[in-house]
Amino acid sequence: MNAFVEVQKLYKEYYKFAIKNNILEIPEDIEHREFGYGYLKKVDNRNLSFKNEREYKDWVLKNSPMHLYKSLAYMLYPNNPGGSEKKGVFRRELAFDIDVHKTNKCKHEDDWICKYCLKKAKNQVIYLIEEFLIPDFGLNEEDIKIVFSGNRGYHIYIKPKNNKIRDIIENYSKDDRKFLINYILGKNLNLNKVGRCWRRRLIKAIKEKDKRISTKKLEKEKNWKKIIENFKSKNKIYKIIEETKNKLELDEKVMDDDIRLLRVINSLHGYTGFIVKSLNGLDDLKKFDPLKDAIFKNFENKFYEVNIYDSRKFEIEICGKKYTNKSKKITGSVLLYLFGHNIKFELLGSH
Repeated sequence: MNAFVEVQKLYKEYYKFAIKNNILEIPEDIEHREFGYGYLKKVDNRNLSFKNEREYKDWVLKNSPMHLYKSLAYMLYPNNPGGSEKKGVFRRELAFDIDVHKTNKCKHEDDWICKYCLKKAKNQVIYLIEEFLIPDFGLNEEDIKIVFSGNRGYHIYIKPKNNKIRDIIENYSKDDRKFLINYILGKNLNLNKVGRCWRRRLIKAIKEKDKRISTKKLEKEKNWKKIIENFKSKNKIYKIIEETKNKLELDEKVMDDDIRLLRVINSLHGYTGFIVKSLNGLDDLKKFDPLKDAIFKNFENKFYEVNIYDSRKFEIEICGKKYTNKSKKITGSVLLYLFGHNIKFELLGSH
């Protein structure tokens, strides 16, 4: 059996299901969006555009890409090659991309995933929303859309229900967006004049890390530099501040780039075969297990006999079942994952 042909069949089956059941994202104002797609690479081509929803769905059904992207920006000429000026960008969605690295508990290679790094990604989303987006920016949970990226991260869209606020946000300049992400990453944090929100956040972090450090003076004063220098534990405090600033692994390019592409919601991720899944708020996120809940269940009913001859040792758990380089029988979900990760195997048969 030809593995690539079988993988293509599975992608085609999924998109047929997704379109029939109206779960594949139809980006707003579709005629002003740019699309990109890929098979063995993330993006084989971009500068693709569609006149309407029907044309878009027909293209997806016919081509069934392994990676499917849409632009965050709205453009007058989405199929023009080149930068934002040639494309005529006139508005842009605001979204964050959390993309974590493996944790100390992870035993796998950098491009692999497990429950530990997936949990880390989830915790970072909760931290971003509960520490920044709601208290600092005055957003409600209903203004935020959380999407599992299909791999080891999440996309967080800012979609205020108030149209006036949304208009302001979606007309931010590149500098506005850069200021926003720099604020969250603490890049413009000045210890000579610490603002109220960062003061709250850092005091909380200090108390969590070391209850012996008194924060009374820090709670009242803006000029932290002067106070910290008189602390015996100043080195520890500086370390806590740095750790707090570096707590989030945000892809800055997603905020910076005017013509950035982001994965279409409810498409499949070409490296994992997992669904780029939309979640219903923080409660849904806290219960969400990508290794079960981002799997297209129909693929779990398809079985393949394989001979894995890759030199790498690996383990992946999908829908509660573990698979390793010694596995002889795998499901359709595992087939997509192994193929996307370039694991060398021979497909012997299916049933």
